[in-house]
Amino acid sequence: MDKGAKKAQLRRCALCQKVGHNKSTCSEVTTPTIANKTARQPLKFFVHHVNLTNHQSPHLINLKEHKNNQYENVQPVAPTLPYRLPAGRQGRQEKNKDFYFYHDAPAPSFSPKIAKVANSPLVPIPENRGSRSLEKASDFKQKLQKIIRPKHLATAISLILIAIFLPQNTRTYYFDLKSTAEKISGNSTVGFSALQDSTSALMNGNIEQAQKSLTDALQNFDRAVTVLNSKHRLLQKIMAAVPILNNSITSRQKLVVSGQEISLGNTYLLKGLSDIRAASSTITKNLAVLGDHLKFSLPHYQTALAGLNQVDSDVLPLEYQSAFKEFRVLFKAFIGDLENMAKLNSAIQEIFGGRGLRRYLLIFQNPAELRPTGGFAGSFALVDIKDGNLIKIDIPAGGSYDLQGQLSKYVIPPMPLLLANKRWEFQDANWWPDFPASAKKMLWFYRHSRNLTADGVIAINADVLNRILSIIGPVAEQNRDLVISKTNALATIQDIVEFGPEKKANKPKQILSDLAPLFIDSFKKMKPQEVLPMLANLEEALQAKEIQAYFTDVNTQNTIKEFGWGGEVANISADQDYLFVVNTNIQGQKSDAKIKQTISHQAVVQPDGTILNSVVISREHTGQPDEKLYGQNNIDYLRIYVPEGSELARASGFTWPDEQKFRAPENWYEKDQMLAEVEKEIGFDKESGTRVTGEFGKTVFANWIITEPGKTSQVQFIYKLPFLAWPKTQESSLGSWAKIFQSESPASRYQLITQRQSGITSGFDSQIIYPDGWTPVWQDGEGVNLATNGAAIKTTELNSDKIWSLVMRKTD
Repeated sequence: MDKGAKKAQLRRCALCQKVGHNKSTCSEVTTPTIANKTARQPLKFFVHHVNLTNHQSPHLINLKEHKNNQYENVQPVAPTLPYRLPAGRQGRQEKNKDFYFYHDAPAPSFSPKIAKVANSPLVPIPENRGSRSLEKASDFKQKLQKIIRPKHLATAISLILIAIFLPQNTRTYYFDLKSTAEKISGNSTVGFSALQDSTSALMNGNIEQAQKSLTDALQNFDRAVTVLNSKHRLLQKIMAAVPILNNSITSRQKLVVSGQEISLGNTYLLKGLSDIRAASSTITKNLAVLGDHLKFSLPHYQTALAGLNQVDSDVLPLEYQSAFKEFRVLFKAFIGDLENMAKLNSAIQEIFGGRGLRRYLLIFQNPAELRPTGGFAGSFALVDIKDGNLIKIDIPAGGSYDLQGQLSKYVIPPMPLLLANKRWEFQDANWWPDFPASAKKMLWFYRHSRNLTADGVIAINADVLNRILSIIGPVAEQNRDLVISKTNALATIQDIVEFGPEKKANKPKQILSDLAPLFIDSFKKMKPQEVLPMLANLEEALQAKEIQAYFTDVNTQNTIKEFGWGGEVANISADQDYLFVVNTNIQGQKSDAKIKQTISHQAVVQPDGTILNSVVISREHTGQPDEKLYGQNNIDYLRIYVPEGSELARASGFTWPDEQKFRAPENWYEKDQMLAEVEKEIGFDKESGTRVTGEFGKTVFANWIITEPGKTSQVQFIYKLPFLAWPKTQESSLGSWAKIFQSESPASRYQLITQRQSGITSGFDSQIIYPDGWTPVWQDGEGVNLATNGAAIKTTELNSDKIWSLVMRKTD
């Protein structure tokens, strides 16, 4: 044997010290049994490359065995829950009568009111329903997620690959990249902070501060981009391929790019404002300049918003995450306002006389004496405007009654108005809740009174005065030693109009003529930071129908209608339910200021698919009998607008005024042509005295309700809708979107549209009740609670037009 040859090494067992085997195969080791619990146990170890076919989990085997019958009936239907899933939640659905995801919370419970029309009221959905098989599947899924975490696995594999394929100093690069990422976040955060300051200053009209903050923002974003583009591009690309790391990389990139886009948008907007400030020009020309710059800034803002929506706020330092989320929400609203401003630019040019002199009737409505468009039109102004400048404003001291002696036409008014006047006149022209129709009638009366035409009508409710005073502050009227503020304005003016010395001289509205120049002067002196709050308040007033507008220019009127500022009676489809409750105070003085109204609606679907509706209206008079103006009986001509073709079944609870108080028109008075065209007589219910007409594509039920101070009145209408809850031939009539919810079971769609009358905010609630064998699968709308046989809309304020939707499926 050579000296250099190595000696054979004999392996010995670590347990018995014998040669030829190891401890894992030692024969002296015994397997423990129940009788010999102290016997030596073999060491545990892993054996590689062993076929594990016979050791598969019984859960996996069961899932495979039952795969066909468990999932073959799953339909791509969404949603099939009796309530809406929270944003961002998804889940597998099982086809069963409950329509619940296995990992969702129990259905919300509620106690519905007893149905007044149906024999079977709403049945609340029972709690703690669920499927044991689904619960088991959920447990199994959670166990798998604990064993295998895809994000963690992908991260580990990617880091191994990075270590293998990149140079030896990868670890240094990796930690350096983390440091770089922190720098990017730091620069971006500081940049956004400066950008917020810039946007805030811009909205408040502080041009200098906006420009300074914008410069700071651009500098910080530039630093972030420099760091982002100059360091470790290869490592960034590799890390961007890792799911868990890609989110962080992408979020930081989107953050920086979005910041730059917002900065560019602000740059264009600042340029427009600076140009306006530097030039001494008219309002309409300034608006045109601003509109041109908006065209350039909006694309940058829109790109920025798309990027911000993809940013994970967790990449920011913790102290900035909440502020960033708020900024994203506010920025979205800011863009929406700018987009609307761009759309409105042409209409604004027209309205403010950018294309020539324009003349408008401003109608001041008092909701304390409620009328269909918002209130009694006791005062008005004639306004001439050109190039954004107020050329002339005329407010008659006698108010609307100044036109009585000048009116050349003698027409018979709508029958209910005979309680106040035997001749139809300007102050009662806002007879219809459809504002364009009432506005046209106002223009007709004005033209036949003063032989003058106007280019539009703008109705302003008294509540708008409080909005204006809350921004510009108190206004002092020195002749009367009077200070008007948001806390006393309406009551003070009302008191002067009704009981002031000017009323004896037939000039009750002189106070308005005296205050108008003071308000105009306050508008001219308005501070830049007050402009945006003023515009925001005006926009809110338009949405709430506190301001309504009609213009004779077709394009301008179409724009106003598009934004929902026209006060029209809504158009509906043939299979939509609709309700518009309209109050008209006639000879009830200012008692509506003390009225609280609630509307309870119920739709009961019969077994044959017909729908029977019930509407109960309650009016509580909170005034005192001895109160001036407000303590009078509230005399209300009540109309409800419902789907065209609805049939009245029963009406009850009404009280008529004394017939002797109605005035008879002269025999030679003419019938009003427009009134005849708008109100189509359908019928009259002799039992309740309810009048039935057709107006604006709706059926109208009308009657009287009188409420004394300290008391509550309640009336009810029961009527059948002109369509079925489910069509006789379902396949031909179901809307395409409703068919989504239809598998082999029939589906039914119900949708309710309600409109709010300007000048009154009513409480509203509703119930939609289906017969046995129907269950809800989808709903939409504010305050909806689902039941096993329908849905309930909880009591809410009807402060705007609203819509609710429900889809039901037949289960047997």
